[in-house]
Amino acid sequence: MVQNTATLTFSIGAGPQQTASTAPAAFTVAELINVTLVWQDAANVPVGSPDSNRALTFLLTNTGNAAETYSLARNNSVAGDNYDPLSGSAGAIYLENGLQPGLQLSGPNADTAHVAGTNDPTLAADASRIVYVVSNTPPALATGSIGRVELSAASTTPGAAGAAPGTSLAGLGQGGTDAVVGATRAQTRSTGGYVVSGVAVSVVKSVVSVADPAGGATVRSGSVVTYRIVVTVGGSGTAQHLVLDDPLPANTAYVSNSISVNGAAVSDAVDADNAEFAAGVVKVRFGDIAAPAAHTIEFRVTVL
Repeated sequence: MVQNTATLTFSIGAGPQQTASTAPAAFTVAELINVTLVWQDAANVPVGSPDSNRALTFLLTNTGNAAETYSLARNNSVAGDNYDPLSGSAGAIYLENGLQPGLQLSGPNADTAHVAGTNDPTLAADASRIVYVVSNTPPALATGSIGRVELSAASTTPGAAGAAPGTSLAGLGQGGTDAVVGATRAQTRSTGGYVVSGVAVSVVKSVVSVADPAGGATVRSGSVVTYRIVVTVGGSGTAQHLVLDDPLPANTAYVSNSISVNGAAVSDAVDADNAEFAAGVVKVRFGDIAAPAAHTIEFRVTVL
């Protein structure tokens, strides 16, 4: 509600200054329901054939003037592409939790699997949230094949999604105000794509354990955090000259000689093994890797 009062100041003859005020004039601003959804990947995401749990990234934004909840759905059968991606084995849609950039499927920073009608995202006015569409790719596809997935979002306010712009919904806005459907008809959709490449390389980093000085698992000064990085080469062919660089995060100190590659301890020095630590960076040199293959790197840091 917006209200204000006008005040008049006056005097009569030699008398004292007087004031007179109006009663408050008020009006209530209706809730505007509007939303946008934008695919964030710079180009079609490379995948192997077969491949699993590869993400398309979308940005959902509430462009209305009040908090709103949105349902989400994916459509794997987009006309005009070469194949239909399959919903990922780990889940079809994930919501970014803000703890670690990029899709995290496991570990303490794992993003949230979307369950329709249970944890539909609620956004404040002008707020945004990253949404991931997670897909598997079927086998035996030709290199260069394109598969597209459409993500849609719709207001859960009854009668809003699909209504004509300007439609008024009495009493359904925030705080019991009226709601008005905006230009996007309270719904939106966006399409992202995958491309089958001869070789698809992915890297996923997660926190696998935390050990605090008291024997617990709380992240605080003195806690030791174990990171795990999985490098996967899918499809067919060879990925060449692979080098992993992982700078230490701020306010942490590397635990000496804590690097392991595929479960085997390696040294920090530049020597016969393929890993090293120098100038605040964990580096692992893989060279050429023939698909399919997966390699796991772990190391530890101490929180300062």
